[in-house]
Amino acid sequence: MPPRQNRNKFKQLTEFERGSIIGLREGGFSYHAIGACVQRNSSTVMRVWKQWTDEHLTTRKTGSGRRKVTSARDDRHLLRMTVNDRTASSRHLAAR
Repeated sequence: MPPRQNRNKFKQLTEFERGSIIGLREGGFSYHAIGACVQRNSSTVMRVWKQWTDEHLTTRKTGSGRRKVTSARDDRHLLRMTVNDRTASSRHLAAR
């Protein structure tokens, strides 16, 4: 499979797509038919529908995802160090 097609497989759902899924499901379409219409897996459609029926939400949950290891201040500091010395390795920068 070409990389361009594979990248779209894991693209996040937009608010419009989530709304379309809700509207089509309320219109009586099956999970499989909705998945084919929005070009997503039927399990994704089921997950969006379940979230809608349980919580009446179409947005992603806040706080989901991996926790930050560095603060915004540390990120700025690391960025400044890498711009000043582009040839330095990550281990060398961490030792500073």
